[in-house]
Amino acid sequence: MISAKVVNPFKANEHNGHFYKAGDQYPAEGFSADEERVYFLTGVHPKYKKVYLAEVVTDEPQQKTEQLDYPKHTGGGYYELSNGDKVKGKDEAIEAENVLKSRK
Repeated sequence: MISAKVVNPFKANEHNGHFYKAGDQYPAEGFSADEERVYFLTGVHPKYKKVYLAEVVTDEPQQKTEQLDYPKHTGGGYYELSNGDKVKGKDEAIEAENVLKSRK
């Protein structure tokens, strides 16, 4: 799901002519937002020279923490792997973490 804050008033024809005021949440309750439309409205409109939406928020599922954070440097040249093991040396830790990921 994607949503944004309205910064300039506009009428949304794709939402049955719903009128959005500055400060409203887009899309209004009962409507859904098309990602392409949201990003179009966050840019300067070619005809009206205004931006209509800002502060876009998406509820996309985040990647697993282990994919982003491991191996973790714990100090003294040691790295913690996603399974809790500790390995000395960055290159060795990266290689060991890749082996763990390939087993999943």
